[in-house]
Amino acid sequence: MAPEYLRGKSEYNTACDIYSFGVILFEIYAREDPYKGENMRQVLLKVCNPSANKRPKIPDVMPAKFVEVAKKCWSPDPFFRPQAKDLDMLFMDMSMQDAEPLTREEVAGRGEKKNSVDMLYEVFPRHIADALKAGKKVEPESHELVTVFFSDIISFTDMSRKMTPTKVGDAYMGVTNLDGVQEEEHVKNIAEFALDLVEAAGKILVDKENPELGYIRVRCGFHSGPVVSNVIGTLNPRYGLFGDTVNTASRMESTSTSGKIHCSEKSAKLLMEQAPHLRIRKRGKVDVKGKGQMVTYWISKKPEAKRLDIKGKEAPEPEGDNTDNSLHVDFKDDESENHSQAETPAENPAETPAEIPADKV
Repeated sequence: MAPEYLRGKSEYNTACDIYSFGVILFEIYAREDPYKGENMRQVLLKVCNPSANKRPKIPDVMPAKFVEVAKKCWSPDPFFRPQAKDLDMLFMDMSMQDAEPLTREEVAGRGEKKNSVDMLYEVFPRHIADALKAGKKVEPESHELVTVFFSDIISFTDMSRKMTPTKVGDAYMGVTNLDGVQEEEHVKNIAEFALDLVEAAGKILVDKENPELGYIRVRCGFHSGPVVSNVIGTLNPRYGLFGDTVNTASRMESTSTSGKIHCSEKSAKLLMEQAPHLRIRKRGKVDVKGKGQMVTYWISKKPEAKRLDIKGKEAPEPEGDNTDNSLHVDFKDDESENHSQAETPAENPAETPAEIPADKV
């Protein structure tokens, strides 16, 4: 029975049922009663005591996903226990393999992993993970200036028709400077990541078993501005970003083209300061859904052209000003600029709120 019910602090309710469900999970995998061989009077006292917070020992063979479920069901605060509908949705997404007890080899392998590694710290910023681990409620946070990035695989829908579900993926989202320690390089980090992503994707076959499908092609976009972050959900908490910056970054991606990196004027100005070694070219005015016309820019690496003398030999750099005026960026709005349209419309443009996947914060 749930500790709050045993203490007489609560009537029996659905939260008590969820606690009991966690005990049932223990019995399924342990194949024995909880607290077997222990003094039950002492056990109940420790179960009721919030400081002791005694719970059954997790069976070694219990799969990782069910370990997390059991621990959440046993939360000392009923507020943090999952609801029945949450459990139902979670189990519907699981496969039979997810529920299989671990083999001896798998148990041994899990024991070899560092005990200090906590999945929360791989998904959330440290202060958020600390709060969740302590069972505290996380409040929304405002971030003055971050850079939000989106990428998408070109012709993903056509690719998915020709491949099995285990072989396909789709969009990616990333963000820098959420922790406020990348003030001087958050746009630079995103731009350099985007360049590496485009280059790496162009070397990956769509399907190794069908090389005729060619190589992965992606389009990228990013924008800088303020966002609000918060934790979404209790059973499977996710880190979500909210705000116009997220939508604008998504539009930069959806109005980009294959193999190109597209950004807003605000990001381009910041990038000129943070990464002058990159090439920033004005695209012009683009019709952006929900925003109207925006002046946007393409990002790429500067060409590594060699200077040659009249005999065709490499010439030394001239003295004085080496500025390449062809790479100059004009941030002034030119009324005579032609209106550029998106060449490849988004298949699934992201909307606020946006969620960051567990390995990509």
